[in-house]
Amino acid sequence: MATLIQSVKTVFSNRNVMAVTITQSLTMFAMFLWRPFWGLYILELGGTKSAIGLITTIQSLATLLVQLPGGIISDKLGRKRIILIASILGFLPPIIYRYSTHWTMLIPGAVVAASSTLAVPALNALIADSLPKENRATGFGAYSMAWYLAIVVSIPLGGYILDQLGVVTGTQWGLLISIILTIPVVLIRWKYIEETVKVEPSNAHNVSSRFSLAQLKSAPREIWKLIIVAVLSSFSFQVFWSYVVVYSVEEIGLSMMEWSIVSTLANFAAACFMIPSGFLSDRIGRKRIIILSQLGVSLSSLGYVVSSGYSGVAATRVLGSIGEGLGGNVMGSVGGPVWQALVTEVSPMGSRGSILGLMGTITGLITSPAPILGGYLYEAFSPQTPFKVSFILGIIGCVIFMLWVKEPEKDELPET
Repeated sequence: MATLIQSVKTVFSNRNVMAVTITQSLTMFAMFLWRPFWGLYILELGGTKSAIGLITTIQSLATLLVQLPGGIISDKLGRKRIILIASILGFLPPIIYRYSTHWTMLIPGAVVAASSTLAVPALNALIADSLPKENRATGFGAYSMAWYLAIVVSIPLGGYILDQLGVVTGTQWGLLISIILTIPVVLIRWKYIEETVKVEPSNAHNVSSRFSLAQLKSAPREIWKLIIVAVLSSFSFQVFWSYVVVYSVEEIGLSMMEWSIVSTLANFAAACFMIPSGFLSDRIGRKRIIILSQLGVSLSSLGYVVSSGYSGVAATRVLGSIGEGLGGNVMGSVGGPVWQALVTEVSPMGSRGSILGLMGTITGLITSPAPILGGYLYEAFSPQTPFKVSFILGIIGCVIFMLWVKEPEKDELPET
């Protein structure tokens, strides 16, 4: 049995994994200089709690338009091409956000930001294509751990900048850094990513063909079960997460720097678990790790309700991040490392991008109203209500996964 160190060396010796890991780390470093304070930025530009939910929902709906096409195109024309297109489009959202003077001006940026998710199915498929089955979850874990560590550095720096310059000016500086760092991201991906899909000339004539009902029906049965769990997990996250920083600052009384420190500790905790959990799931299976992960994330949403100060929020964030680090949760249209490994393993390589896009599209479609619902619950009932709803939905999803989803045996996995 390969040791953990040997597995990590195998993962990082892969050129594709290294290229996407480095570039994603740069992207996340820049993004998390400002993204944790996004809700406060919207409020400073004249928005309300409902406006936060509206912008998040608009971006989610726009994402639906590109997830499935992105997956289909990556299967037909290759992973690299769609990754490069999405990377170049990544210049636009921070430019729009940077020069917005009213919260409504952020909406076009939210729509354009969805274009960057074109690459999500392709990136995950690329990692899965590039690694052997026995190192796949370790690979996803190493990839995620690297950009989580970038976040660990980025968030306190962003909090310090915002404390010194104010929410609007500090966020604008973070957005400027996002624009600048997109340049090396595009160049590295262009130069170092190697295609993993054999592109047939005839594929170019079939790109416009729709993902037909027959193709949907041909998706493995376990994929549909995983989609149901993904919807519940993602909805439970989306219904409260946009309001966590607002709740922590306005209701509990944290400063932006305190929130930054809490987030840094939490992301460091998550990063510490990602490779070990991936390695462990490669050896003992995915299901047990995913159950523990989803339990931790679900319990953390309830933790905010009972927290009364800095230490409570810190403990809650760390608990949730350990759940994230175990890699079995779904926070948006994409899951953690162990979850992604399971999804890619039940998806045949030839349709892997399409299936990942399908899962992202369906999950996004159903969960897109969650932020608006969260904003309504926050303002119409109480600030604690979205967190309670999140806990209930998360536990339901975890129970369904535990009782209903069957992890395939190694000899049942599709050929890769």
